[in-house]
Amino acid sequence: MDRLFYESVDLDRDAVLRKSVNWRQSLLAEDSLRILICYDGDPLFAWPEDMDTHELVVIGGLAVPHLDVDLEAAQWIYLGRDRNGPVMAVDIASVISDREEAVRRLGGGFGDMRTRMAALSSDEAALAAQARALFNWHRGHQFCGACGHANRVAEAGYRLECSNPDCGKSHFPRTDPAVIMLIHHEDHVLLARSPQFLPNMVSVLAGFVEPGETLEQAVAREVYEEVGIRVKRPKYVASQPWPFPGSLMLGFVAEAETTDITIDQDEIEFAMWVHRDEVPNLPEKGINLPRPISIARYLLENWQDRRI
Repeated sequence: MDRLFYESVDLDRDAVLRKSVNWRQSLLAEDSLRILICYDGDPLFAWPEDMDTHELVVIGGLAVPHLDVDLEAAQWIYLGRDRNGPVMAVDIASVISDREEAVRRLGGGFGDMRTRMAALSSDEAALAAQARALFNWHRGHQFCGACGHANRVAEAGYRLECSNPDCGKSHFPRTDPAVIMLIHHEDHVLLARSPQFLPNMVSVLAGFVEPGETLEQAVAREVYEEVGIRVKRPKYVASQPWPFPGSLMLGFVAEAETTDITIDQDEIEFAMWVHRDEVPNLPEKGINLPRPISIARYLLENWQDRRI
């Protein structure tokens, strides 16, 4: 897996057009425009989830006036331009307060990205994830943190601007850096279970970066806090956008200096050392590995194959 899920490839963020006052009108006039419809950041799928068919609803600009939803009053963002043309997203939660009513008018179903996204193509998933992260940021920053007045959307959704003329502060998208690290010792890997995981799932460790520390320091701190193990030589491997709600997962591999496990019971239910050869057999024992779309699985599979 050379490309991590949710990673945008060959997407022109089109910063020049984003700054245009008439960016939306210009894009709606393009024949190749595609529009994703969302509700509270969740994209609209063509069929309800119980039909087990997962295809995003994508409309063109000509379809906008014919929908049973006032998209003019909804929240719009511009994702960028790929090889097939420009892509926008619109979130209708502000114009239809009831999610089920939105489904009744549009058909299909608004799918939770954790359960449905893996069935999409990498390109579709990346665009939907980008939209979700921006809409989540908008929803959590409706008011200026400096003066409390309402923010208004600027630059096609990539900037929020305080509406108070005496303040006018600009706010930019929030991305929370988090380290995720595979810890190994000789031919064993450290796997742990958090109470927030899916049933019976284990994974590598992860945690948010704190102010004033490097990524390598965050790796060492989080591992020691969660399982009481000291590590050395943290090495960066890859990163993955993670829109739950708006993180950037920074993947590392590090060698353990100590091996005795002392768990933080508030964060970890249990942790264990697993031999390289036994990792693929864990599902047979009722222990699930991280989802294939996650950077945790990417790190684990690359370590198993001795590529990292």
